[in-house]
Amino acid sequence: MDTFKLQPADILVTINDRQDPYSVAKRWAVGPYDHVFLFLGQMTILVDWVEEIARAADESVVLRHQMLFESNGRGVGIQSLSNRYSQKVVVMRLKSEYDRRRIPFILEEAIKLASDGRSYYDYYCIPLHIIPRILHEKFGMPIPVKYHRDERQVCSEAVNEVFIRGGLDNILPAGTVPLPGDFVTDSPLLEEAQRGILSEDWV
Repeated sequence: MDTFKLQPADILVTINDRQDPYSVAKRWAVGPYDHVFLFLGQMTILVDWVEEIARAADESVVLRHQMLFESNGRGVGIQSLSNRYSQKVVVMRLKSEYDRRRIPFILEEAIKLASDGRSYYDYYCIPLHIIPRILHEKFGMPIPVKYHRDERQVCSEAVNEVFIRGGLDNILPAGTVPLPGDFVTDSPLLEEAQRGILSEDWV
């Protein structure tokens, strides 16, 4: 019986094994991993109702949900983990108990970054850094622009950023734009904890 459970600050990397032309081309370009997000754990949300009936009863509602942190679409945000159920993922976890002491700081930085109005999705990063990296790795072409961090974030930048801000600046090699697969193949601090179909059984 599978007793695996997600832990806060686990990194989940989605596996691209689809056979449509776009997915095949993307797999050729960046490998079998195509998105990354961070598990925050259970978060408590206090909702103050303003409707007359609720105000008359002096009521508020506490919601508890398993949440994730990611950059997707409009930018960095926090959403329900259930939105990712049924996706095939690999779960990467900090190996060292010493590093795991930084988890509260990493989670705090994730909330701060998701609350930052400047943390839009980094569409400019794709032509400026990701495509040059792919061309360099596939064909040996030189990377023309040195990568640098800023407020805008693709998914892998956002996850990397909160670990850096949380005190683990060597989660990935520095100097090049991170890609989702880097968390699986290139991190000296992470180890694979699980691989399979993400479901509510994991929480």
